[in-house]
Amino acid sequence: MTPEELAQRELDIAAAAVPRVPESVPMLNARLALIGAGHMAAVKAYVDAAPGVEGDQARTYLEYAQNVRRDHWLVEGIRQVLELTPTDIDALFITAASID
Repeated sequence: MTPEELAQRELDIAAAAVPRVPESVPMLNARLALIGAGHMAAVKAYVDAAPGVEGDQARTYLEYAQNVRRDHWLVEGIRQVLELTPTDIDALFITAASID
């Protein structure tokens, strides 16, 4: 292999080792990841206190959705309320995806 090919191979191996953030995970897994991280009580308090139609939608989503998308507005709201970084949310999604 040429030096360029070896360098590319090392980059490819390094990229493969980095876990990908899933676009969505099963809601059960998301809830289990939140429990494991100690965030579930705060999430429930936030959703329970949300007023109006948006609050009703948030409670329904949390209770009945089969999957949760990384780009869903509720995920961003939870991130802000819990003062988490986008990287923290990504880590929760990666954790949730790894739960069997």
